[in-house]
Amino acid sequence: MQFGTFAGNASVKQRLAADIDAGHFPHALLIEGPLGSGRRTLARLIARAATCRDTDPSARPCGTCAACQKAVSPDVTEVGGDGAALSVDTIRRLREDAFLLPNESAYRVMILAEAQAMTPQAQNALLKILEEPPAHLLFILTCDSRTALLETIRSRCVCLTLAPTAWEEAQPVLAARLPKESADELRRAHGLFGGCIGQVLDGVGDGTFRQVLDLTPRIASAIVAPAEAELMTLTAQMEKEKPLTIGVLAGLALIFRDALVCKYGGTTTLSTSPEVAAQLASRMTAPRLTALMEQVEQLQFALSRNMNNNLFLTRFCACLRQAAGY
Repeated sequence: MQFGTFAGNASVKQRLAADIDAGHFPHALLIEGPLGSGRRTLARLIARAATCRDTDPSARPCGTCAACQKAVSPDVTEVGGDGAALSVDTIRRLREDAFLLPNESAYRVMILAEAQAMTPQAQNALLKILEEPPAHLLFILTCDSRTALLETIRSRCVCLTLAPTAWEEAQPVLAARLPKESADELRRAHGLFGGCIGQVLDGVGDGTFRQVLDLTPRIASAIVAPAEAELMTLTAQMEKEKPLTIGVLAGLALIFRDALVCKYGGTTTLSTSPEVAAQLASRMTAPRLTALMEQVEQLQFALSRNMNNNLFLTRFCACLRQAAGY
């Protein structure tokens, strides 16, 4: 199998290539990873490989056959990813279509993006087709974390976990996609968004990166302000912006890390606001800074589990203020 410009995750690509080159497409794949890690990109790439007509499996997707040249394959169905819940009716319609033979390929591929958005009833409906799938069917599910799905679903899927991409591998992709940005700017965005190429592309393109740079140091300072009102006002800007929240949490983690390094006499900084880190180091004890870092990590985990956003922001303010000693 060919992966083109899909960067990083060498072990995942090796595993997929070994199976697909041998002609063994798993009937159900579950691709998990943080937002922007390439879950949907990889799902679509696998779908193209499954519908490619090249006789050499290791050359798929070839990009030149009639199937690869089509913008939309009649044998690939994709649902989800629009923020709405995947209902049981949607899954039932997919289940009915699953038994239709492919139009022109060896496989019929169904991609369920953001599968964690399935209701419990929808997951149970999907389970029926996963238990006894037709030979021509390939299901590809993507999600933040497999733990958001029923164990009975997970046990019937081959699970692949995508990790953030190292700068050395991400840099050529980012430079090609964002040619107007400097290498230093791209490196800062890459670090801030935790190595998730998709988040960097979206964040730089839609201005989220600039918002994160502006908002993060202000929130860090507000966490230790005498009154909580300022922090609540600032976090209100993240109410409907999950990518912004992800970026702010990553930025806070770096600021608290720099503050702790400064507290112990170090000079190496990673955050975009070393002056704020220095102020925190002068005002807070090392245990408090450590507690803030731990709270940010817990909040990042909670966000990955798709907690209600208003509830999350309430927890965000309360946990960080408590960790700071307020």
